[in-house]
Amino acid sequence: MEDDLSRTFRYASDFYLKRLNLILVFSIPFILAFLIPILVPAPTYTAIGGVFLRTGSLPELSVLDIVITAVAYALAVFIISDTIVNINIVIRSKRTLTSIRHEVLSAMGTYGARIFYIYTMALLLFFIAQLLTYDNPLQPWLYSLFALVISALLFFVPPAVVIDNSDTPTAIRRSVAMAIRNPHLVLLWILVSLFSLSALKLIADLLFASPFSGYFVLLINSLLLLPFLTVLQTQMYMERYPLAR
Repeated sequence: MEDDLSRTFRYASDFYLKRLNLILVFSIPFILAFLIPILVPAPTYTAIGGVFLRTGSLPELSVLDIVITAVAYALAVFIISDTIVNINIVIRSKRTLTSIRHEVLSAMGTYGARIFYIYTMALLLFFIAQLLTYDNPLQPWLYSLFALVISALLFFVPPAVVIDNSDTPTAIRRSVAMAIRNPHLVLLWILVSLFSLSALKLIADLLFASPFSGYFVLLINSLLLLPFLTVLQTQMYMERYPLAR
């Protein structure tokens, strides 16, 4: 297993560094996606390189505020989905030798929409779980466990959609099957993410005062760290193919 993991990291790192300029260009929308929720009248906060919604403050919002917030989050999720698709297309182009420009233009209405549907369903499940456990003293643990399980099962959805051209139900089935067969890959990705974001946050706190440190983490995470994690995620998925090894 150690050899497989080392190979996966090596392939992901080599590809990321070789195509960094192109990946960097495609990663710019990540910044916009994370900024949109901040700019709307919603109780949001930045943490570990992301933007999150304070669901406990939702009763204080007006109907108009809730509608604007929902639209903003939907737009942000779509941008994130499309950006992840574009990075995966860069990865797939290495194998298929297809035109990246042509695939990017056609992917928004196909791959991007499929991942958007799945991510939106997951966010709705997270929101419902938060509401159902709102008054429960174990809410932090129950919700965190639920979110972890759902996120792990849907972890391989993006590469299943782009690399295998799976439709929405098939992508979910393939992701669930891959996650169940290879839980160590999901766990490793989570640990790498937490370690990288923690190190980035520590550096930001040393260089900048709050709230600028949070925005610095958001910027670096959007342009450099999250794209690498996306490449690593796809490389882990491609381990199911012998020719990818």
